[in-house]
Amino acid sequence: MIRTLLRALSPVLIALLVASCAPSPGAPQTEAPARPATPQELAIGVNLELSGASSVWGRPQLNAIQLLADQINERGGINGAKIRLVVYDNESTPQKSLVVAKRLVEEDRVLAIIGGGSTPTTMPIVPYANEQGVTVVSIGSANDIIEPIAERKWVFKTPSNTRDIVTVMMRFLKQQGWTRVSFLSVNNAYGDAGLKEFTAAAQREGVQLVAQEKFGAEDKDMKPQLTRAAAASPQVIVVWAIPPAASLVDKNYKELGLPIPLVHDHGTSSWTYHELSEGANEGMYIVTVKGMVASQLPDNDPVKPVATAYVRSYEERYKAKAGGIDAMAYDAMLVLSKAIEKAGPNPDRAKIRDALESLQGVVGATGVFNLSPQDHNGLSDKDLVVVQIRGGNWVLIR
Repeated sequence: MIRTLLRALSPVLIALLVASCAPSPGAPQTEAPARPATPQELAIGVNLELSGASSVWGRPQLNAIQLLADQINERGGINGAKIRLVVYDNESTPQKSLVVAKRLVEEDRVLAIIGGGSTPTTMPIVPYANEQGVTVVSIGSANDIIEPIAERKWVFKTPSNTRDIVTVMMRFLKQQGWTRVSFLSVNNAYGDAGLKEFTAAAQREGVQLVAQEKFGAEDKDMKPQLTRAAAASPQVIVVWAIPPAASLVDKNYKELGLPIPLVHDHGTSSWTYHELSEGANEGMYIVTVKGMVASQLPDNDPVKPVATAYVRSYEERYKAKAGGIDAMAYDAMLVLSKAIEKAGPNPDRAKIRDALESLQGVVGATGVFNLSPQDHNGLSDKDLVVVQIRGGNWVLIR
């Protein structure tokens, strides 16, 4: 009897309870609004040379990328989302670089990739990036990384084009009156790119290439190549390589007592190169990025405040000298972050690519980036300088 009565009253009781809990007309709402969805995490792949022959580049590059990612996250991220770096070591080999890229894209589902940190470790991933539709921002310098543009839709880079480096170098050589050149280069895609561009420029500019020599990235003695280069009676020797090979060339050069001026490309834009040379690079000329001599830039150079702030932050955090090679990686993180911001909340790979290609006037630690569908680098020869090593310091001369 009681159970039957309760069943009959239940609908009435429920209605009364609902009515008593409902706010009266005009009464203030006390219930908290629904929480917005948590912004997605921004997974960015990093494919660098953290071991092997090019690790002298990779480690500082990773430091620079991590520095800016952390600074952005400390400011609240990008459009409310935090950056998460997914980092793998390509072991300084082209083969492993491709393996790393595939893992980042297919397993980690990253939005974009920074790296490889060199031309040899970037070239194998170029076709893969275009097939998969994922943006790659390389820290290699060869023109072939981004050219021809029609076949490099998804590939960008922050180091100056080899063509621009050669332009600045050739201008300097002619200003010095040096028109007979011996050219030494590392025997890989990086050195080949330099040789190709320099040879073409020499023909245009009336500069005579009197000797061409190659050496391996892990060779321990370049004296035979230097001896042959000097025997051709050049007015200057140009070396296209990165450390440690570039530093070993300097040591061998000093051991041979060669009186011929020596000029390096911007692959030596690091204090690591300087330290590995152990003083043998005194007097050498280097075409390098503005970030390498940030404090010496004119006050009206737009790069100066960004570059000096980068150097200060890097050195305070890592207790090590900041250089041009790591600044190129910093700028890779910078332009990618600007593209993600421009792509808006919940960006996808295509939106990021399109935004990156449209960036204009982004001032980095190495130069001012003006990207376009015709230019996936965005720098010019005006973003490069010539320095000389004097008294163990990098001195801006042009």
